[in-house]
Amino acid sequence: MSLDSEQLAAFRYQVLALRTSHEGWEASRHLVDETHLPATLQQLIDAAVKSSLPASIKHTIGRVLGNVAVRRVKDLPGEELRHLTGLPPTKAVRALCLLFDLTSLASCAYKTPNLSSADVERTVREHPNPFDLLLVSDVASLLDLGAGDLSFADELALHYGGTLAQKGTPFVVHCLDRLHPDSHLGGPLHPDPPRLDRLRSHEYVQFRYLRDRDMFDLSDLDRCRSIAQRYAIATCWAPATPTFAYEPSRLTASVIQEDLRQTKGAFRHIRVGGEQALEVRHRNRTLLFPPWKFDIRGPLALLQLMATRGSLCVLGAVDSQVFWEILVQLIEDPRARLSDRLLTPSVLSESLGSVYQRLDDLPIGSSLNLSDVTELRHAFPAVLNHYPDPFRFRYVVVRRGATFPGIPASSTARTFQHMTEETPPWFLTLVPDFTPAS
Repeated sequence: MSLDSEQLAAFRYQVLALRTSHEGWEASRHLVDETHLPATLQQLIDAAVKSSLPASIKHTIGRVLGNVAVRRVKDLPGEELRHLTGLPPTKAVRALCLLFDLTSLASCAYKTPNLSSADVERTVREHPNPFDLLLVSDVASLLDLGAGDLSFADELALHYGGTLAQKGTPFVVHCLDRLHPDSHLGGPLHPDPPRLDRLRSHEYVQFRYLRDRDMFDLSDLDRCRSIAQRYAIATCWAPATPTFAYEPSRLTASVIQEDLRQTKGAFRHIRVGGEQALEVRHRNRTLLFPPWKFDIRGPLALLQLMATRGSLCVLGAVDSQVFWEILVQLIEDPRARLSDRLLTPSVLSESLGSVYQRLDDLPIGSSLNLSDVTELRHAFPAVLNHYPDPFRFRYVVVRRGATFPGIPASSTARTFQHMTEETPPWFLTLVPDFTPAS
């Protein structure tokens, strides 16, 4: 059955337009891997038959995708797919998935771990390496927030990929970052192509990299089921300064802005090469950052997001300003959260007393169960619109240092060993209270 040129042109236009649907496009990636491709192709053929497309288009889709021997995208007749859709094979199949609304299939591997918060606490108490939860969870899944150059994901895949494969446990690693891939800002925070290719083609890891994403706006990803509702572990390495260095519920906007000007310098939003940017004048230097660099969200927002998305939460390479702002939120005593007072050493000593001294004296490499020195906060206020329920943590361990033997880390954490003038960072392991999957 020959293809009518006008019908073919209209179909190509329809398919190519779907390529710009970022949310659905990311969701479609999972559908073309070797595990799901045969089922995907059959679903596409069935959907085409039931569609209102011209008969010649339906027939061509069935013929091109209907070879039962196809197991990989490269086994498909690439030239025929390109003639039909105007796209190379992988993009063509993914665009057809969007056309026939098959992206819901992408959620099939993203199950919620069947763990209770008591199970997670017990595991963390027994294992010095919190990431070993991946070895005992029925679902080995991790969400890395603000993933940057993907160095942590790379180390994690190397550390756990083979072991989980031997156990027969699928290993899901999702990385989310706000940087746009085409941005000229952010420099070393962009992943280098070989690392990205290595993760995408990793034999043992179901990897997904979600770029140009605000971690606090995941509703569209939830709608198209591109991410899991809850992962075994949620991580954030080197939580951004100043984004999480000031808590808006504790500090007024005027206090925050004045401290930013005093410590960072004068700043303004400009355009550079057609791109929005934040210009900061610091110590006679002009620095350029992504436009959202000085957006203030505060640690409560980060803690709520992580407690909602992770059965276990890990914060690594936390600088001192962010750490203390997080720490005062974790303590039950409201006197720890002084209004409109910046957390200088003297203020911390005043508000935290012996707790501050115990933590400040903690040697590098050592850890402390926070509930051994103070009462953990009973209930945190909900500050995110999409997550209205209060939350809490039942167990919190504080470690001093950037890296620890046998524990995967980000490149930012590893650079601390060469930054002798920097205050040693912190490492937090937090077990949220949550309702286990039914």
